[in-house]
Amino acid sequence: TPMEELVALMKYMAGHNAAHAKELADLAVQLEKAGNRVAYEQVMAAVSDFEKGNMRLSMVLAGLKEA
Repeated sequence: TPMEELVALMKYMAGHNAAHAKELADLAVQLEKAGNRVAYEQVMAAVSDFEKGNMRLSMVLAGLKEA
């Protein structure tokens, strides 16, 4: 059904975002090791944003499953 397709797409996007958040966190560690603390902090802020977005997507998905 169209709703099942939407749920599947949202699940994919949440997983995709989580993978990017991990990649960004790894990049941030490398920046910190290279001595760039400011860049590290900014990238980690971006990681936090990805995680917040995924939390919202998870809440939407939970609501869709209940509907």
